[in-house]
Amino acid sequence: MKTRVINYFVQGLLYTTPLALTVYVLYWALNTLDSLIPFDLPGLGLLTLLVGITLIGFLGNFAVRSPLVKLIDRMLEQLPLVKLVYSSAKDMMKSLTGKKKGFEQAVLLKLHPDSGVRRVGFVTDQALAELGADDGELIAVYVPHSLAISGQLFVVPKSYVEPLHGKPAEVLKYIVAGGVVGQG
Repeated sequence: MKTRVINYFVQGLLYTTPLALTVYVLYWALNTLDSLIPFDLPGLGLLTLLVGITLIGFLGNFAVRSPLVKLIDRMLEQLPLVKLVYSSAKDMMKSLTGKKKGFEQAVLLKLHPDSGVRRVGFVTDQALAELGADDGELIAVYVPHSLAISGQLFVVPKSYVEPLHGKPAEVLKYIVAGGVVGQG
């Protein structure tokens, strides 16, 4: 009986913790945004944030074509340490938003020829021209980590991958959630 109660308690924690954490983070973020505005209207901070982000997107649409923005972009792309962070973040955002094709082909990746274990990932480069290994035999597969915003890049023979037929966004969600998406 005692173990059953403990199991119910742990199960209750598993159900309530993500919800409570989400509610707390949203509450904290909205209160912080509201406190930055000198008017006492609840929700004005959120509205200001949404309008601000939309305005930046609207202006950015025109500014991207601007020579000044292109100059700043080139400068950031040339600074040694900044380049790594800036270009990686920019490429990742383009991949996730569909502006750059990156996470289109979901695959099961075999890490060793004799292994039955597979990892779920995405083919990101079929030519490896940037690495100078354009022999047509190797491909790059990015494998996101579960429950994290990181991953690993593997260069493997084409025969090590099996295509998945799910939508890339759903496959990514499945990976990041540790395979528990949709299980009730």
